[in-house]
Amino acid sequence: MITVNDLTQIHTPLRYPVLSIGAFDGIHRGHQEIIRFLVNLARQKQGTAIVLTFSPHPQRIITPATAPPLLQLPEQKEKILREMGVDVLVRFPFSREISLLQPERFVTEILFRWDFREIVVGSNFRFGHKRSGDCGTLALISKQRGIPVHAIEPVEFRGVRISSTRVRGLLSEGRVELARRLLARPYQFRGTVVRGAGNGAVLGFPTANLEPQNELTPAVGVYAGRAHLAGIEQPCVINIGFRPTLYERPEGAPVVEAHLLDFNGDLYGTTISIDFCARLRAERRFESLDSLKKQIAKDINLARKYLARGVPERREVGDGTNR
Repeated sequence: MITVNDLTQIHTPLRYPVLSIGAFDGIHRGHQEIIRFLVNLARQKQGTAIVLTFSPHPQRIITPATAPPLLQLPEQKEKILREMGVDVLVRFPFSREISLLQPERFVTEILFRWDFREIVVGSNFRFGHKRSGDCGTLALISKQRGIPVHAIEPVEFRGVRISSTRVRGLLSEGRVELARRLLARPYQFRGTVVRGAGNGAVLGFPTANLEPQNELTPAVGVYAGRAHLAGIEQPCVINIGFRPTLYERPEGAPVVEAHLLDFNGDLYGTTISIDFCARLRAERRFESLDSLKKQIAKDINLARKYLARGVPERREVGDGTNR
């Protein structure tokens, strides 16, 4: 997959370019339905599957005070799109000027500057100033150029439309297992290992203290997960919280620390990706360090049992209800 800021950066002609446009934050199952349709259509036409997204996220420009935390780092999004078969990713620079374009100007001045042959969007796609354009608007304008527009219906889970907003809400509540169902994979969090207070080693369970790279951290609690480092996957127990047993009056943001099971090595300065697979319990204060150590041992045993069940990393988009 090629990643560019503008298709003019590609100097060779693209064969039958097919476009999908959207924020695609998190690339949840609804997004995956759109991307799969795009890639299959491009393959049928022996063409090029192109995804156009914006950088920064449009809400960072339009309403920065209320813009939500993003579910993915740019490189995490790129990896999934590459795995799904996308040929070109355009990370188009979004600006205040673009946000003020009326729908017709947006299509003619932004999209029609390239010779797209077909366009694929979600049926709830909105664009233009104050989101005044919809899928029907895009189809009407594109029809004048003879460009078909394919509208993909949302994917539902338990009768509710899957959305990035819903995934964010679940993660903020610590409901990582349900978030996994909507993402078709565990939520992945990346961080750099930094030096902590060394409490984990004192307790007999050394941890990697992570300085977050992702914007969204799941709710305070204890989780079972998988750590990815240097091509190795390692089961782990993650604690997000304020360590109330050790600190009576914790301050600042919650600490993210992971205890990698059956691992012995120096991780300082390395980058680790963590898959959040299940929430084991809430964080709580224990009466003594001995009680805390016993609970950590129970957490590790529970995490081992859960992860040994072979929880699937991905689910097919068809595992649910499509509207």
